[in-house]
Amino acid sequence: MVAALFASCNTDNEGVIYNAENQGVTFASSALPAVEVPASNPVFTVELVRGDVSNAQTGTISASGTIVVGQDAEGEDITQNVEGIKVSNYSFAAGEGTTMVTVDVSPLPVGYVLTLKLTIDDANNVAISGNKTATLKASKAYEWVSLGKGTYIDNWVECETSVEILKADGFDRYRVMKPYDDYLNSDAGHANWDPWNTGKGTDFIEFWTVDGIVYFDDYYTGLNYQGDSEQPVYVCHPNGWSSLRGNNPNNKWIDAKTVQFAPYYYIDGVGGWNYTSYDGVIYVKLP
Repeated sequence: MVAALFASCNTDNEGVIYNAENQGVTFASSALPAVEVPASNPVFTVELVRGDVSNAQTGTISASGTIVVGQDAEGEDITQNVEGIKVSNYSFAAGEGTTMVTVDVSPLPVGYVLTLKLTIDDANNVAISGNKTATLKASKAYEWVSLGKGTYIDNWVECETSVEILKADGFDRYRVMKPYDDYLNSDAGHANWDPWNTGKGTDFIEFWTVDGIVYFDDYYTGLNYQGDSEQPVYVCHPNGWSSLRGNNPNNKWIDAKTVQFAPYYYIDGVGGWNYTSYDGVIYVKLP
């Protein structure tokens, strides 16, 4: 009777404990450190380890990921799946106890944090008490390269400044660095704009082109309406108003080195000055 019971236990657990093919593959941890990758090369590596190194071994890893795209009326996160994340197969040579897989998060939009789950597909290859899955946070950032000195002209603010222009490596996306500060702190800036003048505008303007239309993130002029710190004056793209989107094409490239913005100078809750149908309001001239 004892022998029969022993044989039964041995058979029931054979696929887990006594599987001769199981070489003890596992992620180093079930919770991996967060990573940030450049948008021009959005890949990183993850380590796998194993206990039995006697034979060569290969296998596959699957990936799934989500990003938070907003919140609902109750304040709960609204998530969206990110499809198309790729993970290389893992491969151990005989005698190797560690290997790396490459994760490609190209589909991840810049500016979002990806919650990524990696899974060793074949459970029979996973170490007893090992980590079949691992999770981590991943984000993607542009790499900014200086093009040199360009010119920023805002004819409403009446400033013209020499500015550093950056370009995202591998992308037609640009930054104009500190476009207002020199002017605001000049004699002309004080004479024209005190007491509205704060002396410090936006750190940078970021702009890009889609289907021939130039878009930019709204940015601060460094001016407060009537000197009220709670009423900052922003340069806004017409795309922010459904009624003004017909003016989007006025934001455009004039030539290979010159960009034009047709903005709405806006004070939240007050209104502002609508130049979205005008040419010649703001220019950015590349080096």
